[in-house]
Amino acid sequence: MSSRLSQLQKLIQESELDGYFVPTTDEHLNEYVPLHHRRLEALSGFNGSAGTAIVLREGRSQLFVDSRYHIQADAQSGDHFEIRKLGLTGVPDIMEWLAEQSIGCRFGVDPFTVSPRSWRSWSQALLSCQSELVPVLGNLVDQTGSIAISERVEPNLLPLSWTGRSTSEKLTELRDQLDKHRATHFLLTQLDEIAWLTNLRGKDVPCNPVFESYALISKTEAICFCHFPASVELQSLTDWTFHLYEDYAPTLKQLAGDDSACVCLDPQGATMGTLLLLQDQSAQVLEAESPVIMPRALKNEVELQRIRYAHRQAAVGKIQSLARLKQAERNSEKVSEQQYARWLKCYYERRPDFADLSFETIAGAGANAAIVHYSNPSTEKILTDGEFLLVDSGIQCGGGTTDATRTMIWGEPDAEQQRCYTRVLQAHIRLARQVFPEGTNGAVLDGVTRSLLWNEGLDFGHGTGHGVGAFLGVHEGPQRISAFAGDVGFQSGMIISNEPGYYRTGWGGIRLENLYVVQPALQHPKHPDGKEWLCFDALTLIPFERKLVCEELLTEDEWNWLQNYHQQVWEEISPLLNEKGEKEHLRQACDWSQQSQANV
Repeated sequence: MSSRLSQLQKLIQESELDGYFVPTTDEHLNEYVPLHHRRLEALSGFNGSAGTAIVLREGRSQLFVDSRYHIQADAQSGDHFEIRKLGLTGVPDIMEWLAEQSIGCRFGVDPFTVSPRSWRSWSQALLSCQSELVPVLGNLVDQTGSIAISERVEPNLLPLSWTGRSTSEKLTELRDQLDKHRATHFLLTQLDEIAWLTNLRGKDVPCNPVFESYALISKTEAICFCHFPASVELQSLTDWTFHLYEDYAPTLKQLAGDDSACVCLDPQGATMGTLLLLQDQSAQVLEAESPVIMPRALKNEVELQRIRYAHRQAAVGKIQSLARLKQAERNSEKVSEQQYARWLKCYYERRPDFADLSFETIAGAGANAAIVHYSNPSTEKILTDGEFLLVDSGIQCGGGTTDATRTMIWGEPDAEQQRCYTRVLQAHIRLARQVFPEGTNGAVLDGVTRSLLWNEGLDFGHGTGHGVGAFLGVHEGPQRISAFAGDVGFQSGMIISNEPGYYRTGWGGIRLENLYVVQPALQHPKHPDGKEWLCFDALTLIPFERKLVCEELLTEDEWNWLQNYHQQVWEEISPLLNEKGEKEHLRQACDWSQQSQANV
């Protein structure tokens, strides 16, 4: 790591720069990237899904991370980088830090790794101190040596019984938007958007069934640039023309010279490099939100059927792993974080239609449970009496994507652990039970979820909820639940996570996450303004940890919710369990009658 960092600093000096940006994102700005584009990890050792380094020619380089990665970044990169823990009092964000730099500095970045929106924000901040941001074509980190070799496979076409809509239907709807925007072409660069639009899935990114590609759509033609344009399966898609991935830039340059062309792109989804290919040419460039984002977010009935199927399969795998864990506890076996993660993956892989994990399993025990995205389960950390085990995991399976978190205890909990767990569970229930009018945004729902925790002096640094794809990314927009999510109103058909938590360094952490689908609240009285009332319907079907609950803190409504939820878990999952011991484990885990605590 230090050798690559030194090489990069030498290249920065040779390029007459004072600093160089290295974000986690790549040429498609997706959260998760192929192995050969994991530049920040290769440079710094930090393997979180979001972060930005500024490598300085002289002095200590900077690494900016949000609250999910404060502890992790310290451990992985603190020896060589100054860790800027965003969200903490007194810690400047990137724009503030740039504005404080010396006059006349030159900072470089590969324009194909940042969005126009980020580019403009950074440029404006540097302009305030008479400095500049310059595009550096040819990524400097790539010049320090090979990162990894990714093995590519041909994309495959999903059946209509999984997607519910053909790519032809989706293209027709998208082309209607061309007239609305008065554009001649839509340009798509994000991999999950192209996978959704084509109904193709690949394996170019671990845990994400996407394939490296670009798409250019006009009224008469839809072009996909990918690594296997001659594939028989791709050639069967008569609505599309497939070109080599490397033809993207030359094709775009040619289009840029057409004075009758108006190319529409998303300033948050496309890269600044793509925009530079089009700028200052004859073609007009229009910036607008991608027309794929909202149709992809509103799941159709077929997609929801497959998603529910995937969640049942994921529930079986996780419940089987937890039954094995309880057996190990009874037998006083030594179990490491990694051993449990291996058990879980093994049970997942046995499920029908399993394709992959949806992200690397988080299995953090003891103090490691406080690391929000702890993605490297250890062989050395052994589960210990009185310590939490936080497990966040999911799968890609049969047309659906899952994501669920449970926090367990090895041995017996103390009163403080029970109090904190119960308060987090109550926050989860509060959101799960909430009825709200259509168009309500995520900032409102975030406050609803956190209010009980705030009154107890508890809080958590990450968002409360994120969208999830249909056999696509485990994080998908535009819907989300956080204090900053005031721009998108919820609609029926959206999927959202509900994952309040509480974390304390050295003590551990608690997170309780289910996925829910937004649907009409048909039993609710009519809204006075005629709006549709909405509610959440559970997709995740996994028991909560009963012995971590302080009964005295629960209200009658909360008890009723827990009893109804666990009755649903039992009814849907128990028929899928064949082993007597596993079914008995589930029966006990789903027994939430108020007098049954002593039997759990």
